[in-house]
Amino acid sequence: MGDKINVILDNLLSLTWRVIDLPMLVLIPLLIAILLILSLIARLFKVRSSSIVKYFFFGFFVLGFALLVDRKFAILKSEIQTLNEKYIGLMNSRGSSGGKKLERNFLMDVESLKSNFTSELKVWQQNLNQAVDLITVKKEEPNAVFYIAAVDLSFPGIEIAITPELKEKYLTSIFAHQNDCFLAINGEAGRTMYPGCGLGEWTGNWIVRGNPVQMTDTKERPFLSFDKSNKAKYVKAVIVDTTLTEDKYNAIWGRFDILVDNEIVEDTRNTHYSRTVMGINGDGNILYLMIVDGKRPEHSLGLTYAECASVMKLVGATNAMACDQGGSSCMYVKGKGIINRPADSEGIERPVYTHFGIRIPD
Repeated sequence: MGDKINVILDNLLSLTWRVIDLPMLVLIPLLIAILLILSLIARLFKVRSSSIVKYFFFGFFVLGFALLVDRKFAILKSEIQTLNEKYIGLMNSRGSSGGKKLERNFLMDVESLKSNFTSELKVWQQNLNQAVDLITVKKEEPNAVFYIAAVDLSFPGIEIAITPELKEKYLTSIFAHQNDCFLAINGEAGRTMYPGCGLGEWTGNWIVRGNPVQMTDTKERPFLSFDKSNKAKYVKAVIVDTTLTEDKYNAIWGRFDILVDNEIVEDTRNTHYSRTVMGINGDGNILYLMIVDGKRPEHSLGLTYAECASVMKLVGATNAMACDQGGSSCMYVKGKGIINRPADSEGIERPVYTHFGIRIPD
């Protein structure tokens, strides 16, 4: 019973947080609706009419103020977009390869992405080192900024790092520092954004260096597994596999299939949102990690699941899964820190239960 009450409280707090994040022109009509309800209640209880008039005057005053502020935001929008592009350019100039051109083929099909995606894109392209490439992509109408890292899993000495145990939530950047990760992304935050909320339904296979933390796969959750040589395998959601085998030396689950055997999975949820996506190519030797910024109209509204799947397919993935998203979505790169702009109001990363990282020998 106590756990149910905690979940209800967590959900109410999470809902309150998200309401605060709504645009002012959504919040103000909501406020006016509340005032109207209050006025109806006042009539039912025979409160003086002058009180009702006060409610309406207050509501219209706040609405006028909101329109004025939104006009100011519209004037500043172009300046903010310019600053956003300068920020992206700055982050991409801080490459871990020291700005050197590496003599190897790029791990992603950037030209296919540019020419076949539904919108015109600006793409910043980097070789971070001999095993990892990064692209930063900006599209317009609606705005979206996203980041894709491609990892050569066959690179000598490369290691996969996954959170070793279920304990309290902590930041992806802390996980990356503790495990000397070159690259890391968020894992699962569980039922709500708050500490101690538990994983709830958002659970699946979790294996670290041959040791199962939990084997709770269901027909709702896909997962990625890696053998000792880091060869990757994608197991789609409908397959339930809770047996520890050699091809599951490391494993981490996702929330939903979005790309299976090179086919985009149909999904009626077409909201633009912040996303975290993991995928692999057909041979299982290239890993794709994608983070989409969202919930910030002046910077990035995000992508739909279908758009994420299309992007992953175009850069070279055959299978991909959507993971925990929203304010949890973040990507860490050694020498850069968190490179995206997390969706929470403060713009800082959110603590999560699990994390995924890549270690690369110096």
